Amino acid sequence: MLGYVWGVSAPLICTLTIWPLQNWLGPASILMTYLLGVFLVASCYGRGASMVASLISAPVFAFYFARPIFSFAIQDLENIISLVVMMVVANVTGNLLEKSRLQAELARQREILASALYRLSRDLSDAKDQDAVACIAVEHIRDEFEVESVLLIADGENRLKTPASLSLPISLADIDLTRAQHIFENRKVKKENSNLYCPLEGSLAWQGILIIHANMPFPWQTAEQNAFLDTFCHLIGQTLERLQLATKAREATIQAETEALRNALLSSISHDLRTPLTRIIGAASTLIENDAGFSTLERLDLNHIVLDEAQRMSELTGKLLDMARLSSGEIILHRDWNALEEIVGSALNRLDKHLKDRPVRTILPDSLPLLWIDAVLIEQVLVNLIENAVKYSPAGNPIDICGKTEDGYCRLAVVDYGPGIAKGKEIQIFDKFYQGDPESDQSGVGLGLALCKAIIEAHGGVIYASNRVGKGAEFVIKLPLHEPPQVAEPETTGIMS
Repeated sequence: MLGYVWGVSAPLICTLTIWPLQNWLGPASILMTYLLGVFLVASCYGRGASMVASLISAPVFAFYFARPIFSFAIQDLENIISLVVMMVVANVTGNLLEKSRLQAELARQREILASALYRLSRDLSDAKDQDAVACIAVEHIRDEFEVESVLLIADGENRLKTPASLSLPISLADIDLTRAQHIFENRKVKKENSNLYCPLEGSLAWQGILIIHANMPFPWQTAEQNAFLDTFCHLIGQTLERLQLATKAREATIQAETEALRNALLSSISHDLRTPLTRIIGAASTLIENDAGFSTLERLDLNHIVLDEAQRMSELTGKLLDMARLSSGEIILHRDWNALEEIVGSALNRLDKHLKDRPVRTILPDSLPLLWIDAVLIEQVLVNLIENAVKYSPAGNPIDICGKTEDGYCRLAVVDYGPGIAKGKEIQIFDKFYQGDPESDQSGVGLGLALCKAIIEAHGGVIYASNRVGKGAEFVIKLPLHEPPQVAEPETTGIMS
């Protein structure tokens, strides 16, 4: 209504504006002024209002400005032609502006739809399971269409089920699952009563059905809106299929890793645990069968063999159990503030028997801060690294242990003077059951470094290996530094004399 009011008012305003200037303006200029008024009305209120303005402008011009004035008769042919041209131009201009407005509105609606699809796609990409997809779908359907909906997902047997975490709205509480199952199996979009059933298709299989509840007729009627809803359903179906395939791939990966772990474990047990067990059985059998013929020293040597091999089996079994516990995510850190030099000293004390013929050089500055760590586990890491250095470097060669702070980390390095690490194996040596030289006489199941990596990463740190020029292998641990605790100063008491 406001547009038509301006359609009537615009010619009158133009007349009042031009009337004082009529003696200085020609008919063409006056008509251009009316045309400007029609154009402004068309740009603001569309074609209908501009047509009203143009139809009123013609008689007003004829009455006030075309000779004879104050008469609707027009004697000058030029003025008649000008009026006709003005009306044609006004009509064409109004049509063009109307189309421009419609195209702008269409572009705005398309932008809204594209933005809605982007938001849905973004949220679906973050969904971790089917329940999350169902909640996201219902939320976006409510936001974009202002209707309630529910997503029923097909299980492995193509039976529809409601997500456990999704509570049905009242309008869909009494939904007929049997009817929904029938429509899902027919694979056709169907409207019944106040419900719209939209089966969801993936690339390989049908994933479920989206049920939308709205008062008839449904709020989306145009082909573009229907395509928008179809795209919505397609994105939801593709996401459900992606999660389904990801779950299958994850299960296949876990199964493959479990099988590989089982094979490696069996191989390690058959090789590394059978050897000490064989020596124990041999030594025990010898003692039983020939006990009277052995001297005290020979009997003591056999007992040492039994003890050493039993300890070796105990260590190997302990590492297998520790790795199984860490791999299952059961590692629990008992953190406290600890000094690094104390942990290094404790680890060296545990390995005193193995280090009798080896000089160990420690370079630990007094300025090293306290570390927020599990001291027992970090000590086990150091023990494993030092044992590794003892195994893979010649007897009598030194071992260096160096510590310093850099870039917010405490850096601790264990360096040996052996042959180093084979080129390209610096990362692989931290894998479970990996052994540098399967043909060597070094015992073990290849779990020591894997345990070190699991413990350090649980502390938020990193561990890596490299070769040092002129030395051997270097294993570096980097543990994050934390703000140390504030030490309260003791209160001083004065003595009154």
